[in-house]
Amino acid sequence: MYQASIALGALDLSRKSMLPLPQERKGAAVGALAAYHTSIAEFKAEIVSNSVQQDANLWTTLLLGLFELMYDASGEGWVKHFLYGTSKMLQLRGPEAHVTGSGRTLFLTVRVFEICRALIYPEPSFLCQPEWVSLMTRIWNEGLNIVWHPKELLFDLIIKCTSISHRVWDLLKPDSKCPNMLLHEALFELAAEGFVVRSALLDWYANFQQWSANRGTPEHNPQSILATIYYHGVSIYLSGIFDYRSQFNEMPTPTISQTIVQNHVDAILEKTEVALKTTNLAPVLFFFPLRVAGARVTTIRETEW
Repeated sequence: MYQASIALGALDLSRKSMLPLPQERKGAAVGALAAYHTSIAEFKAEIVSNSVQQDANLWTTLLLGLFELMYDASGEGWVKHFLYGTSKMLQLRGPEAHVTGSGRTLFLTVRVFEICRALIYPEPSFLCQPEWVSLMTRIWNEGLNIVWHPKELLFDLIIKCTSISHRVWDLLKPDSKCPNMLLHEALFELAAEGFVVRSALLDWYANFQQWSANRGTPEHNPQSILATIYYHGVSIYLSGIFDYRSQFNEMPTPTISQTIVQNHVDAILEKTEVALKTTNLAPVLFFFPLRVAGARVTTIRETEW
């Protein structure tokens, strides 16, 4: 984990103005790559020695994934690293390793990145599996000293949205195994699930606003800004599951009007700009909501954001 941290820090330093000379920035970049390759070699040795259960190894995969995202803006390296590295290691450790202590902290950190991945890329998330869904309930029931934030309930709803999206695709993809005579009913049931989630999202937002008012939470609280941005993002995402598929044209679906979509887009752009200026949240966390907003922009100003 040490070398992965060095790699991440050196890469960030190579892009900062505190190193005014080109050769200094180049030196930091070379050092970052050297530390990255050292970390990869050490990590492989740890895996060979069957040290999957160690928290440090899971943190290493997360840091290496963030390095790859910073180094390659396409995100392909990060997705592969996260999907086949961090995510797989979490699953091998199992829910029991993440109920309390450092394992819990690690899981709550990784959870949001796994949710981001599932929202953007086609592979379903293991977080939809019953044993991982119930883990969150256990964490809050047994973690009396945890500072709880409503964003965790929102993340639970987002996981349900990703599940609906992946199941819709499984039914409609070219090699689907669903018989035609059963397709309409299956899609109708998923649309009904979508209505339940839509209602839950609206309830969550109302309760979140009340919670913030009662607690006097600062407007620029990082967790609250992130929650707000993701609420607007997933509100559009849920509609998009049904918006572009003709199979849903003849049934009621939890879609929203263009006016409401535009309101969500405006909120995403506004709040993300605030977050980037006032918080230390990892920019990768905004990739999903900005991608959703970018697909729905309607003005030249927004496309230049």
